[in-house]
Amino acid sequence: MFKRLLKRQLRKFQSRYGYDTFYMRELVDTDEFGALKLALISPFTDERFSLPAAPYFAARIMAARRADCGSCLRLVITMAREAGVELAAIEALLDGAIQSLPDDMVLAERYARAVLDNDPELLDIVDACERRWGKAGIAGLSAAVVSGQLYPTFKRGLGYGNACEPVLAWLKAEAAKNRLDHHAETEFA
Repeated sequence: MFKRLLKRQLRKFQSRYGYDTFYMRELVDTDEFGALKLALISPFTDERFSLPAAPYFAARIMAARRADCGSCLRLVITMAREAGVELAAIEALLDGAIQSLPDDMVLAERYARAVLDNDPELLDIVDACERRWGKAGIAGLSAAVVSGQLYPTFKRGLGYGNACEPVLAWLKAEAAKNRLDHHAETEFA
């Protein structure tokens, strides 16, 4: 019973985001209750704890990028866009053009890097994050980093790593397409 329900949810997810869920469907066939437990982590890792979308996704994108799974990074970018994070900001984040980002995304990016690197400055960065977003915001940033690392690491551990998917090229093509679409809309308005 759970097997059919889980697979249906995975097919919906795949259809919505264009993300290949084969490794998860295979896990359902291997151990449906283990797969169910993994699925129950998602509500936590998707929880922003009142943190605005832009800093949450800045941290999650940086963590997914560091995990080096192209399709996972692409998924997080798609989710960020769905949550209203501007494409230009995502592009700047991935290009390393930090100076052009809003301050909250810069701080979230610094937080993610510090956590992932076990940077000695982490406690100072956590203090800055707490002043800006409170304890709940830090929980949101932490959940973002965990999410950005958990699924790519698990997927790679199952033998489904795909680090070489060209995400930045895809993102730049999407940005160019959006600029053209916007230009066409304003031209005919």
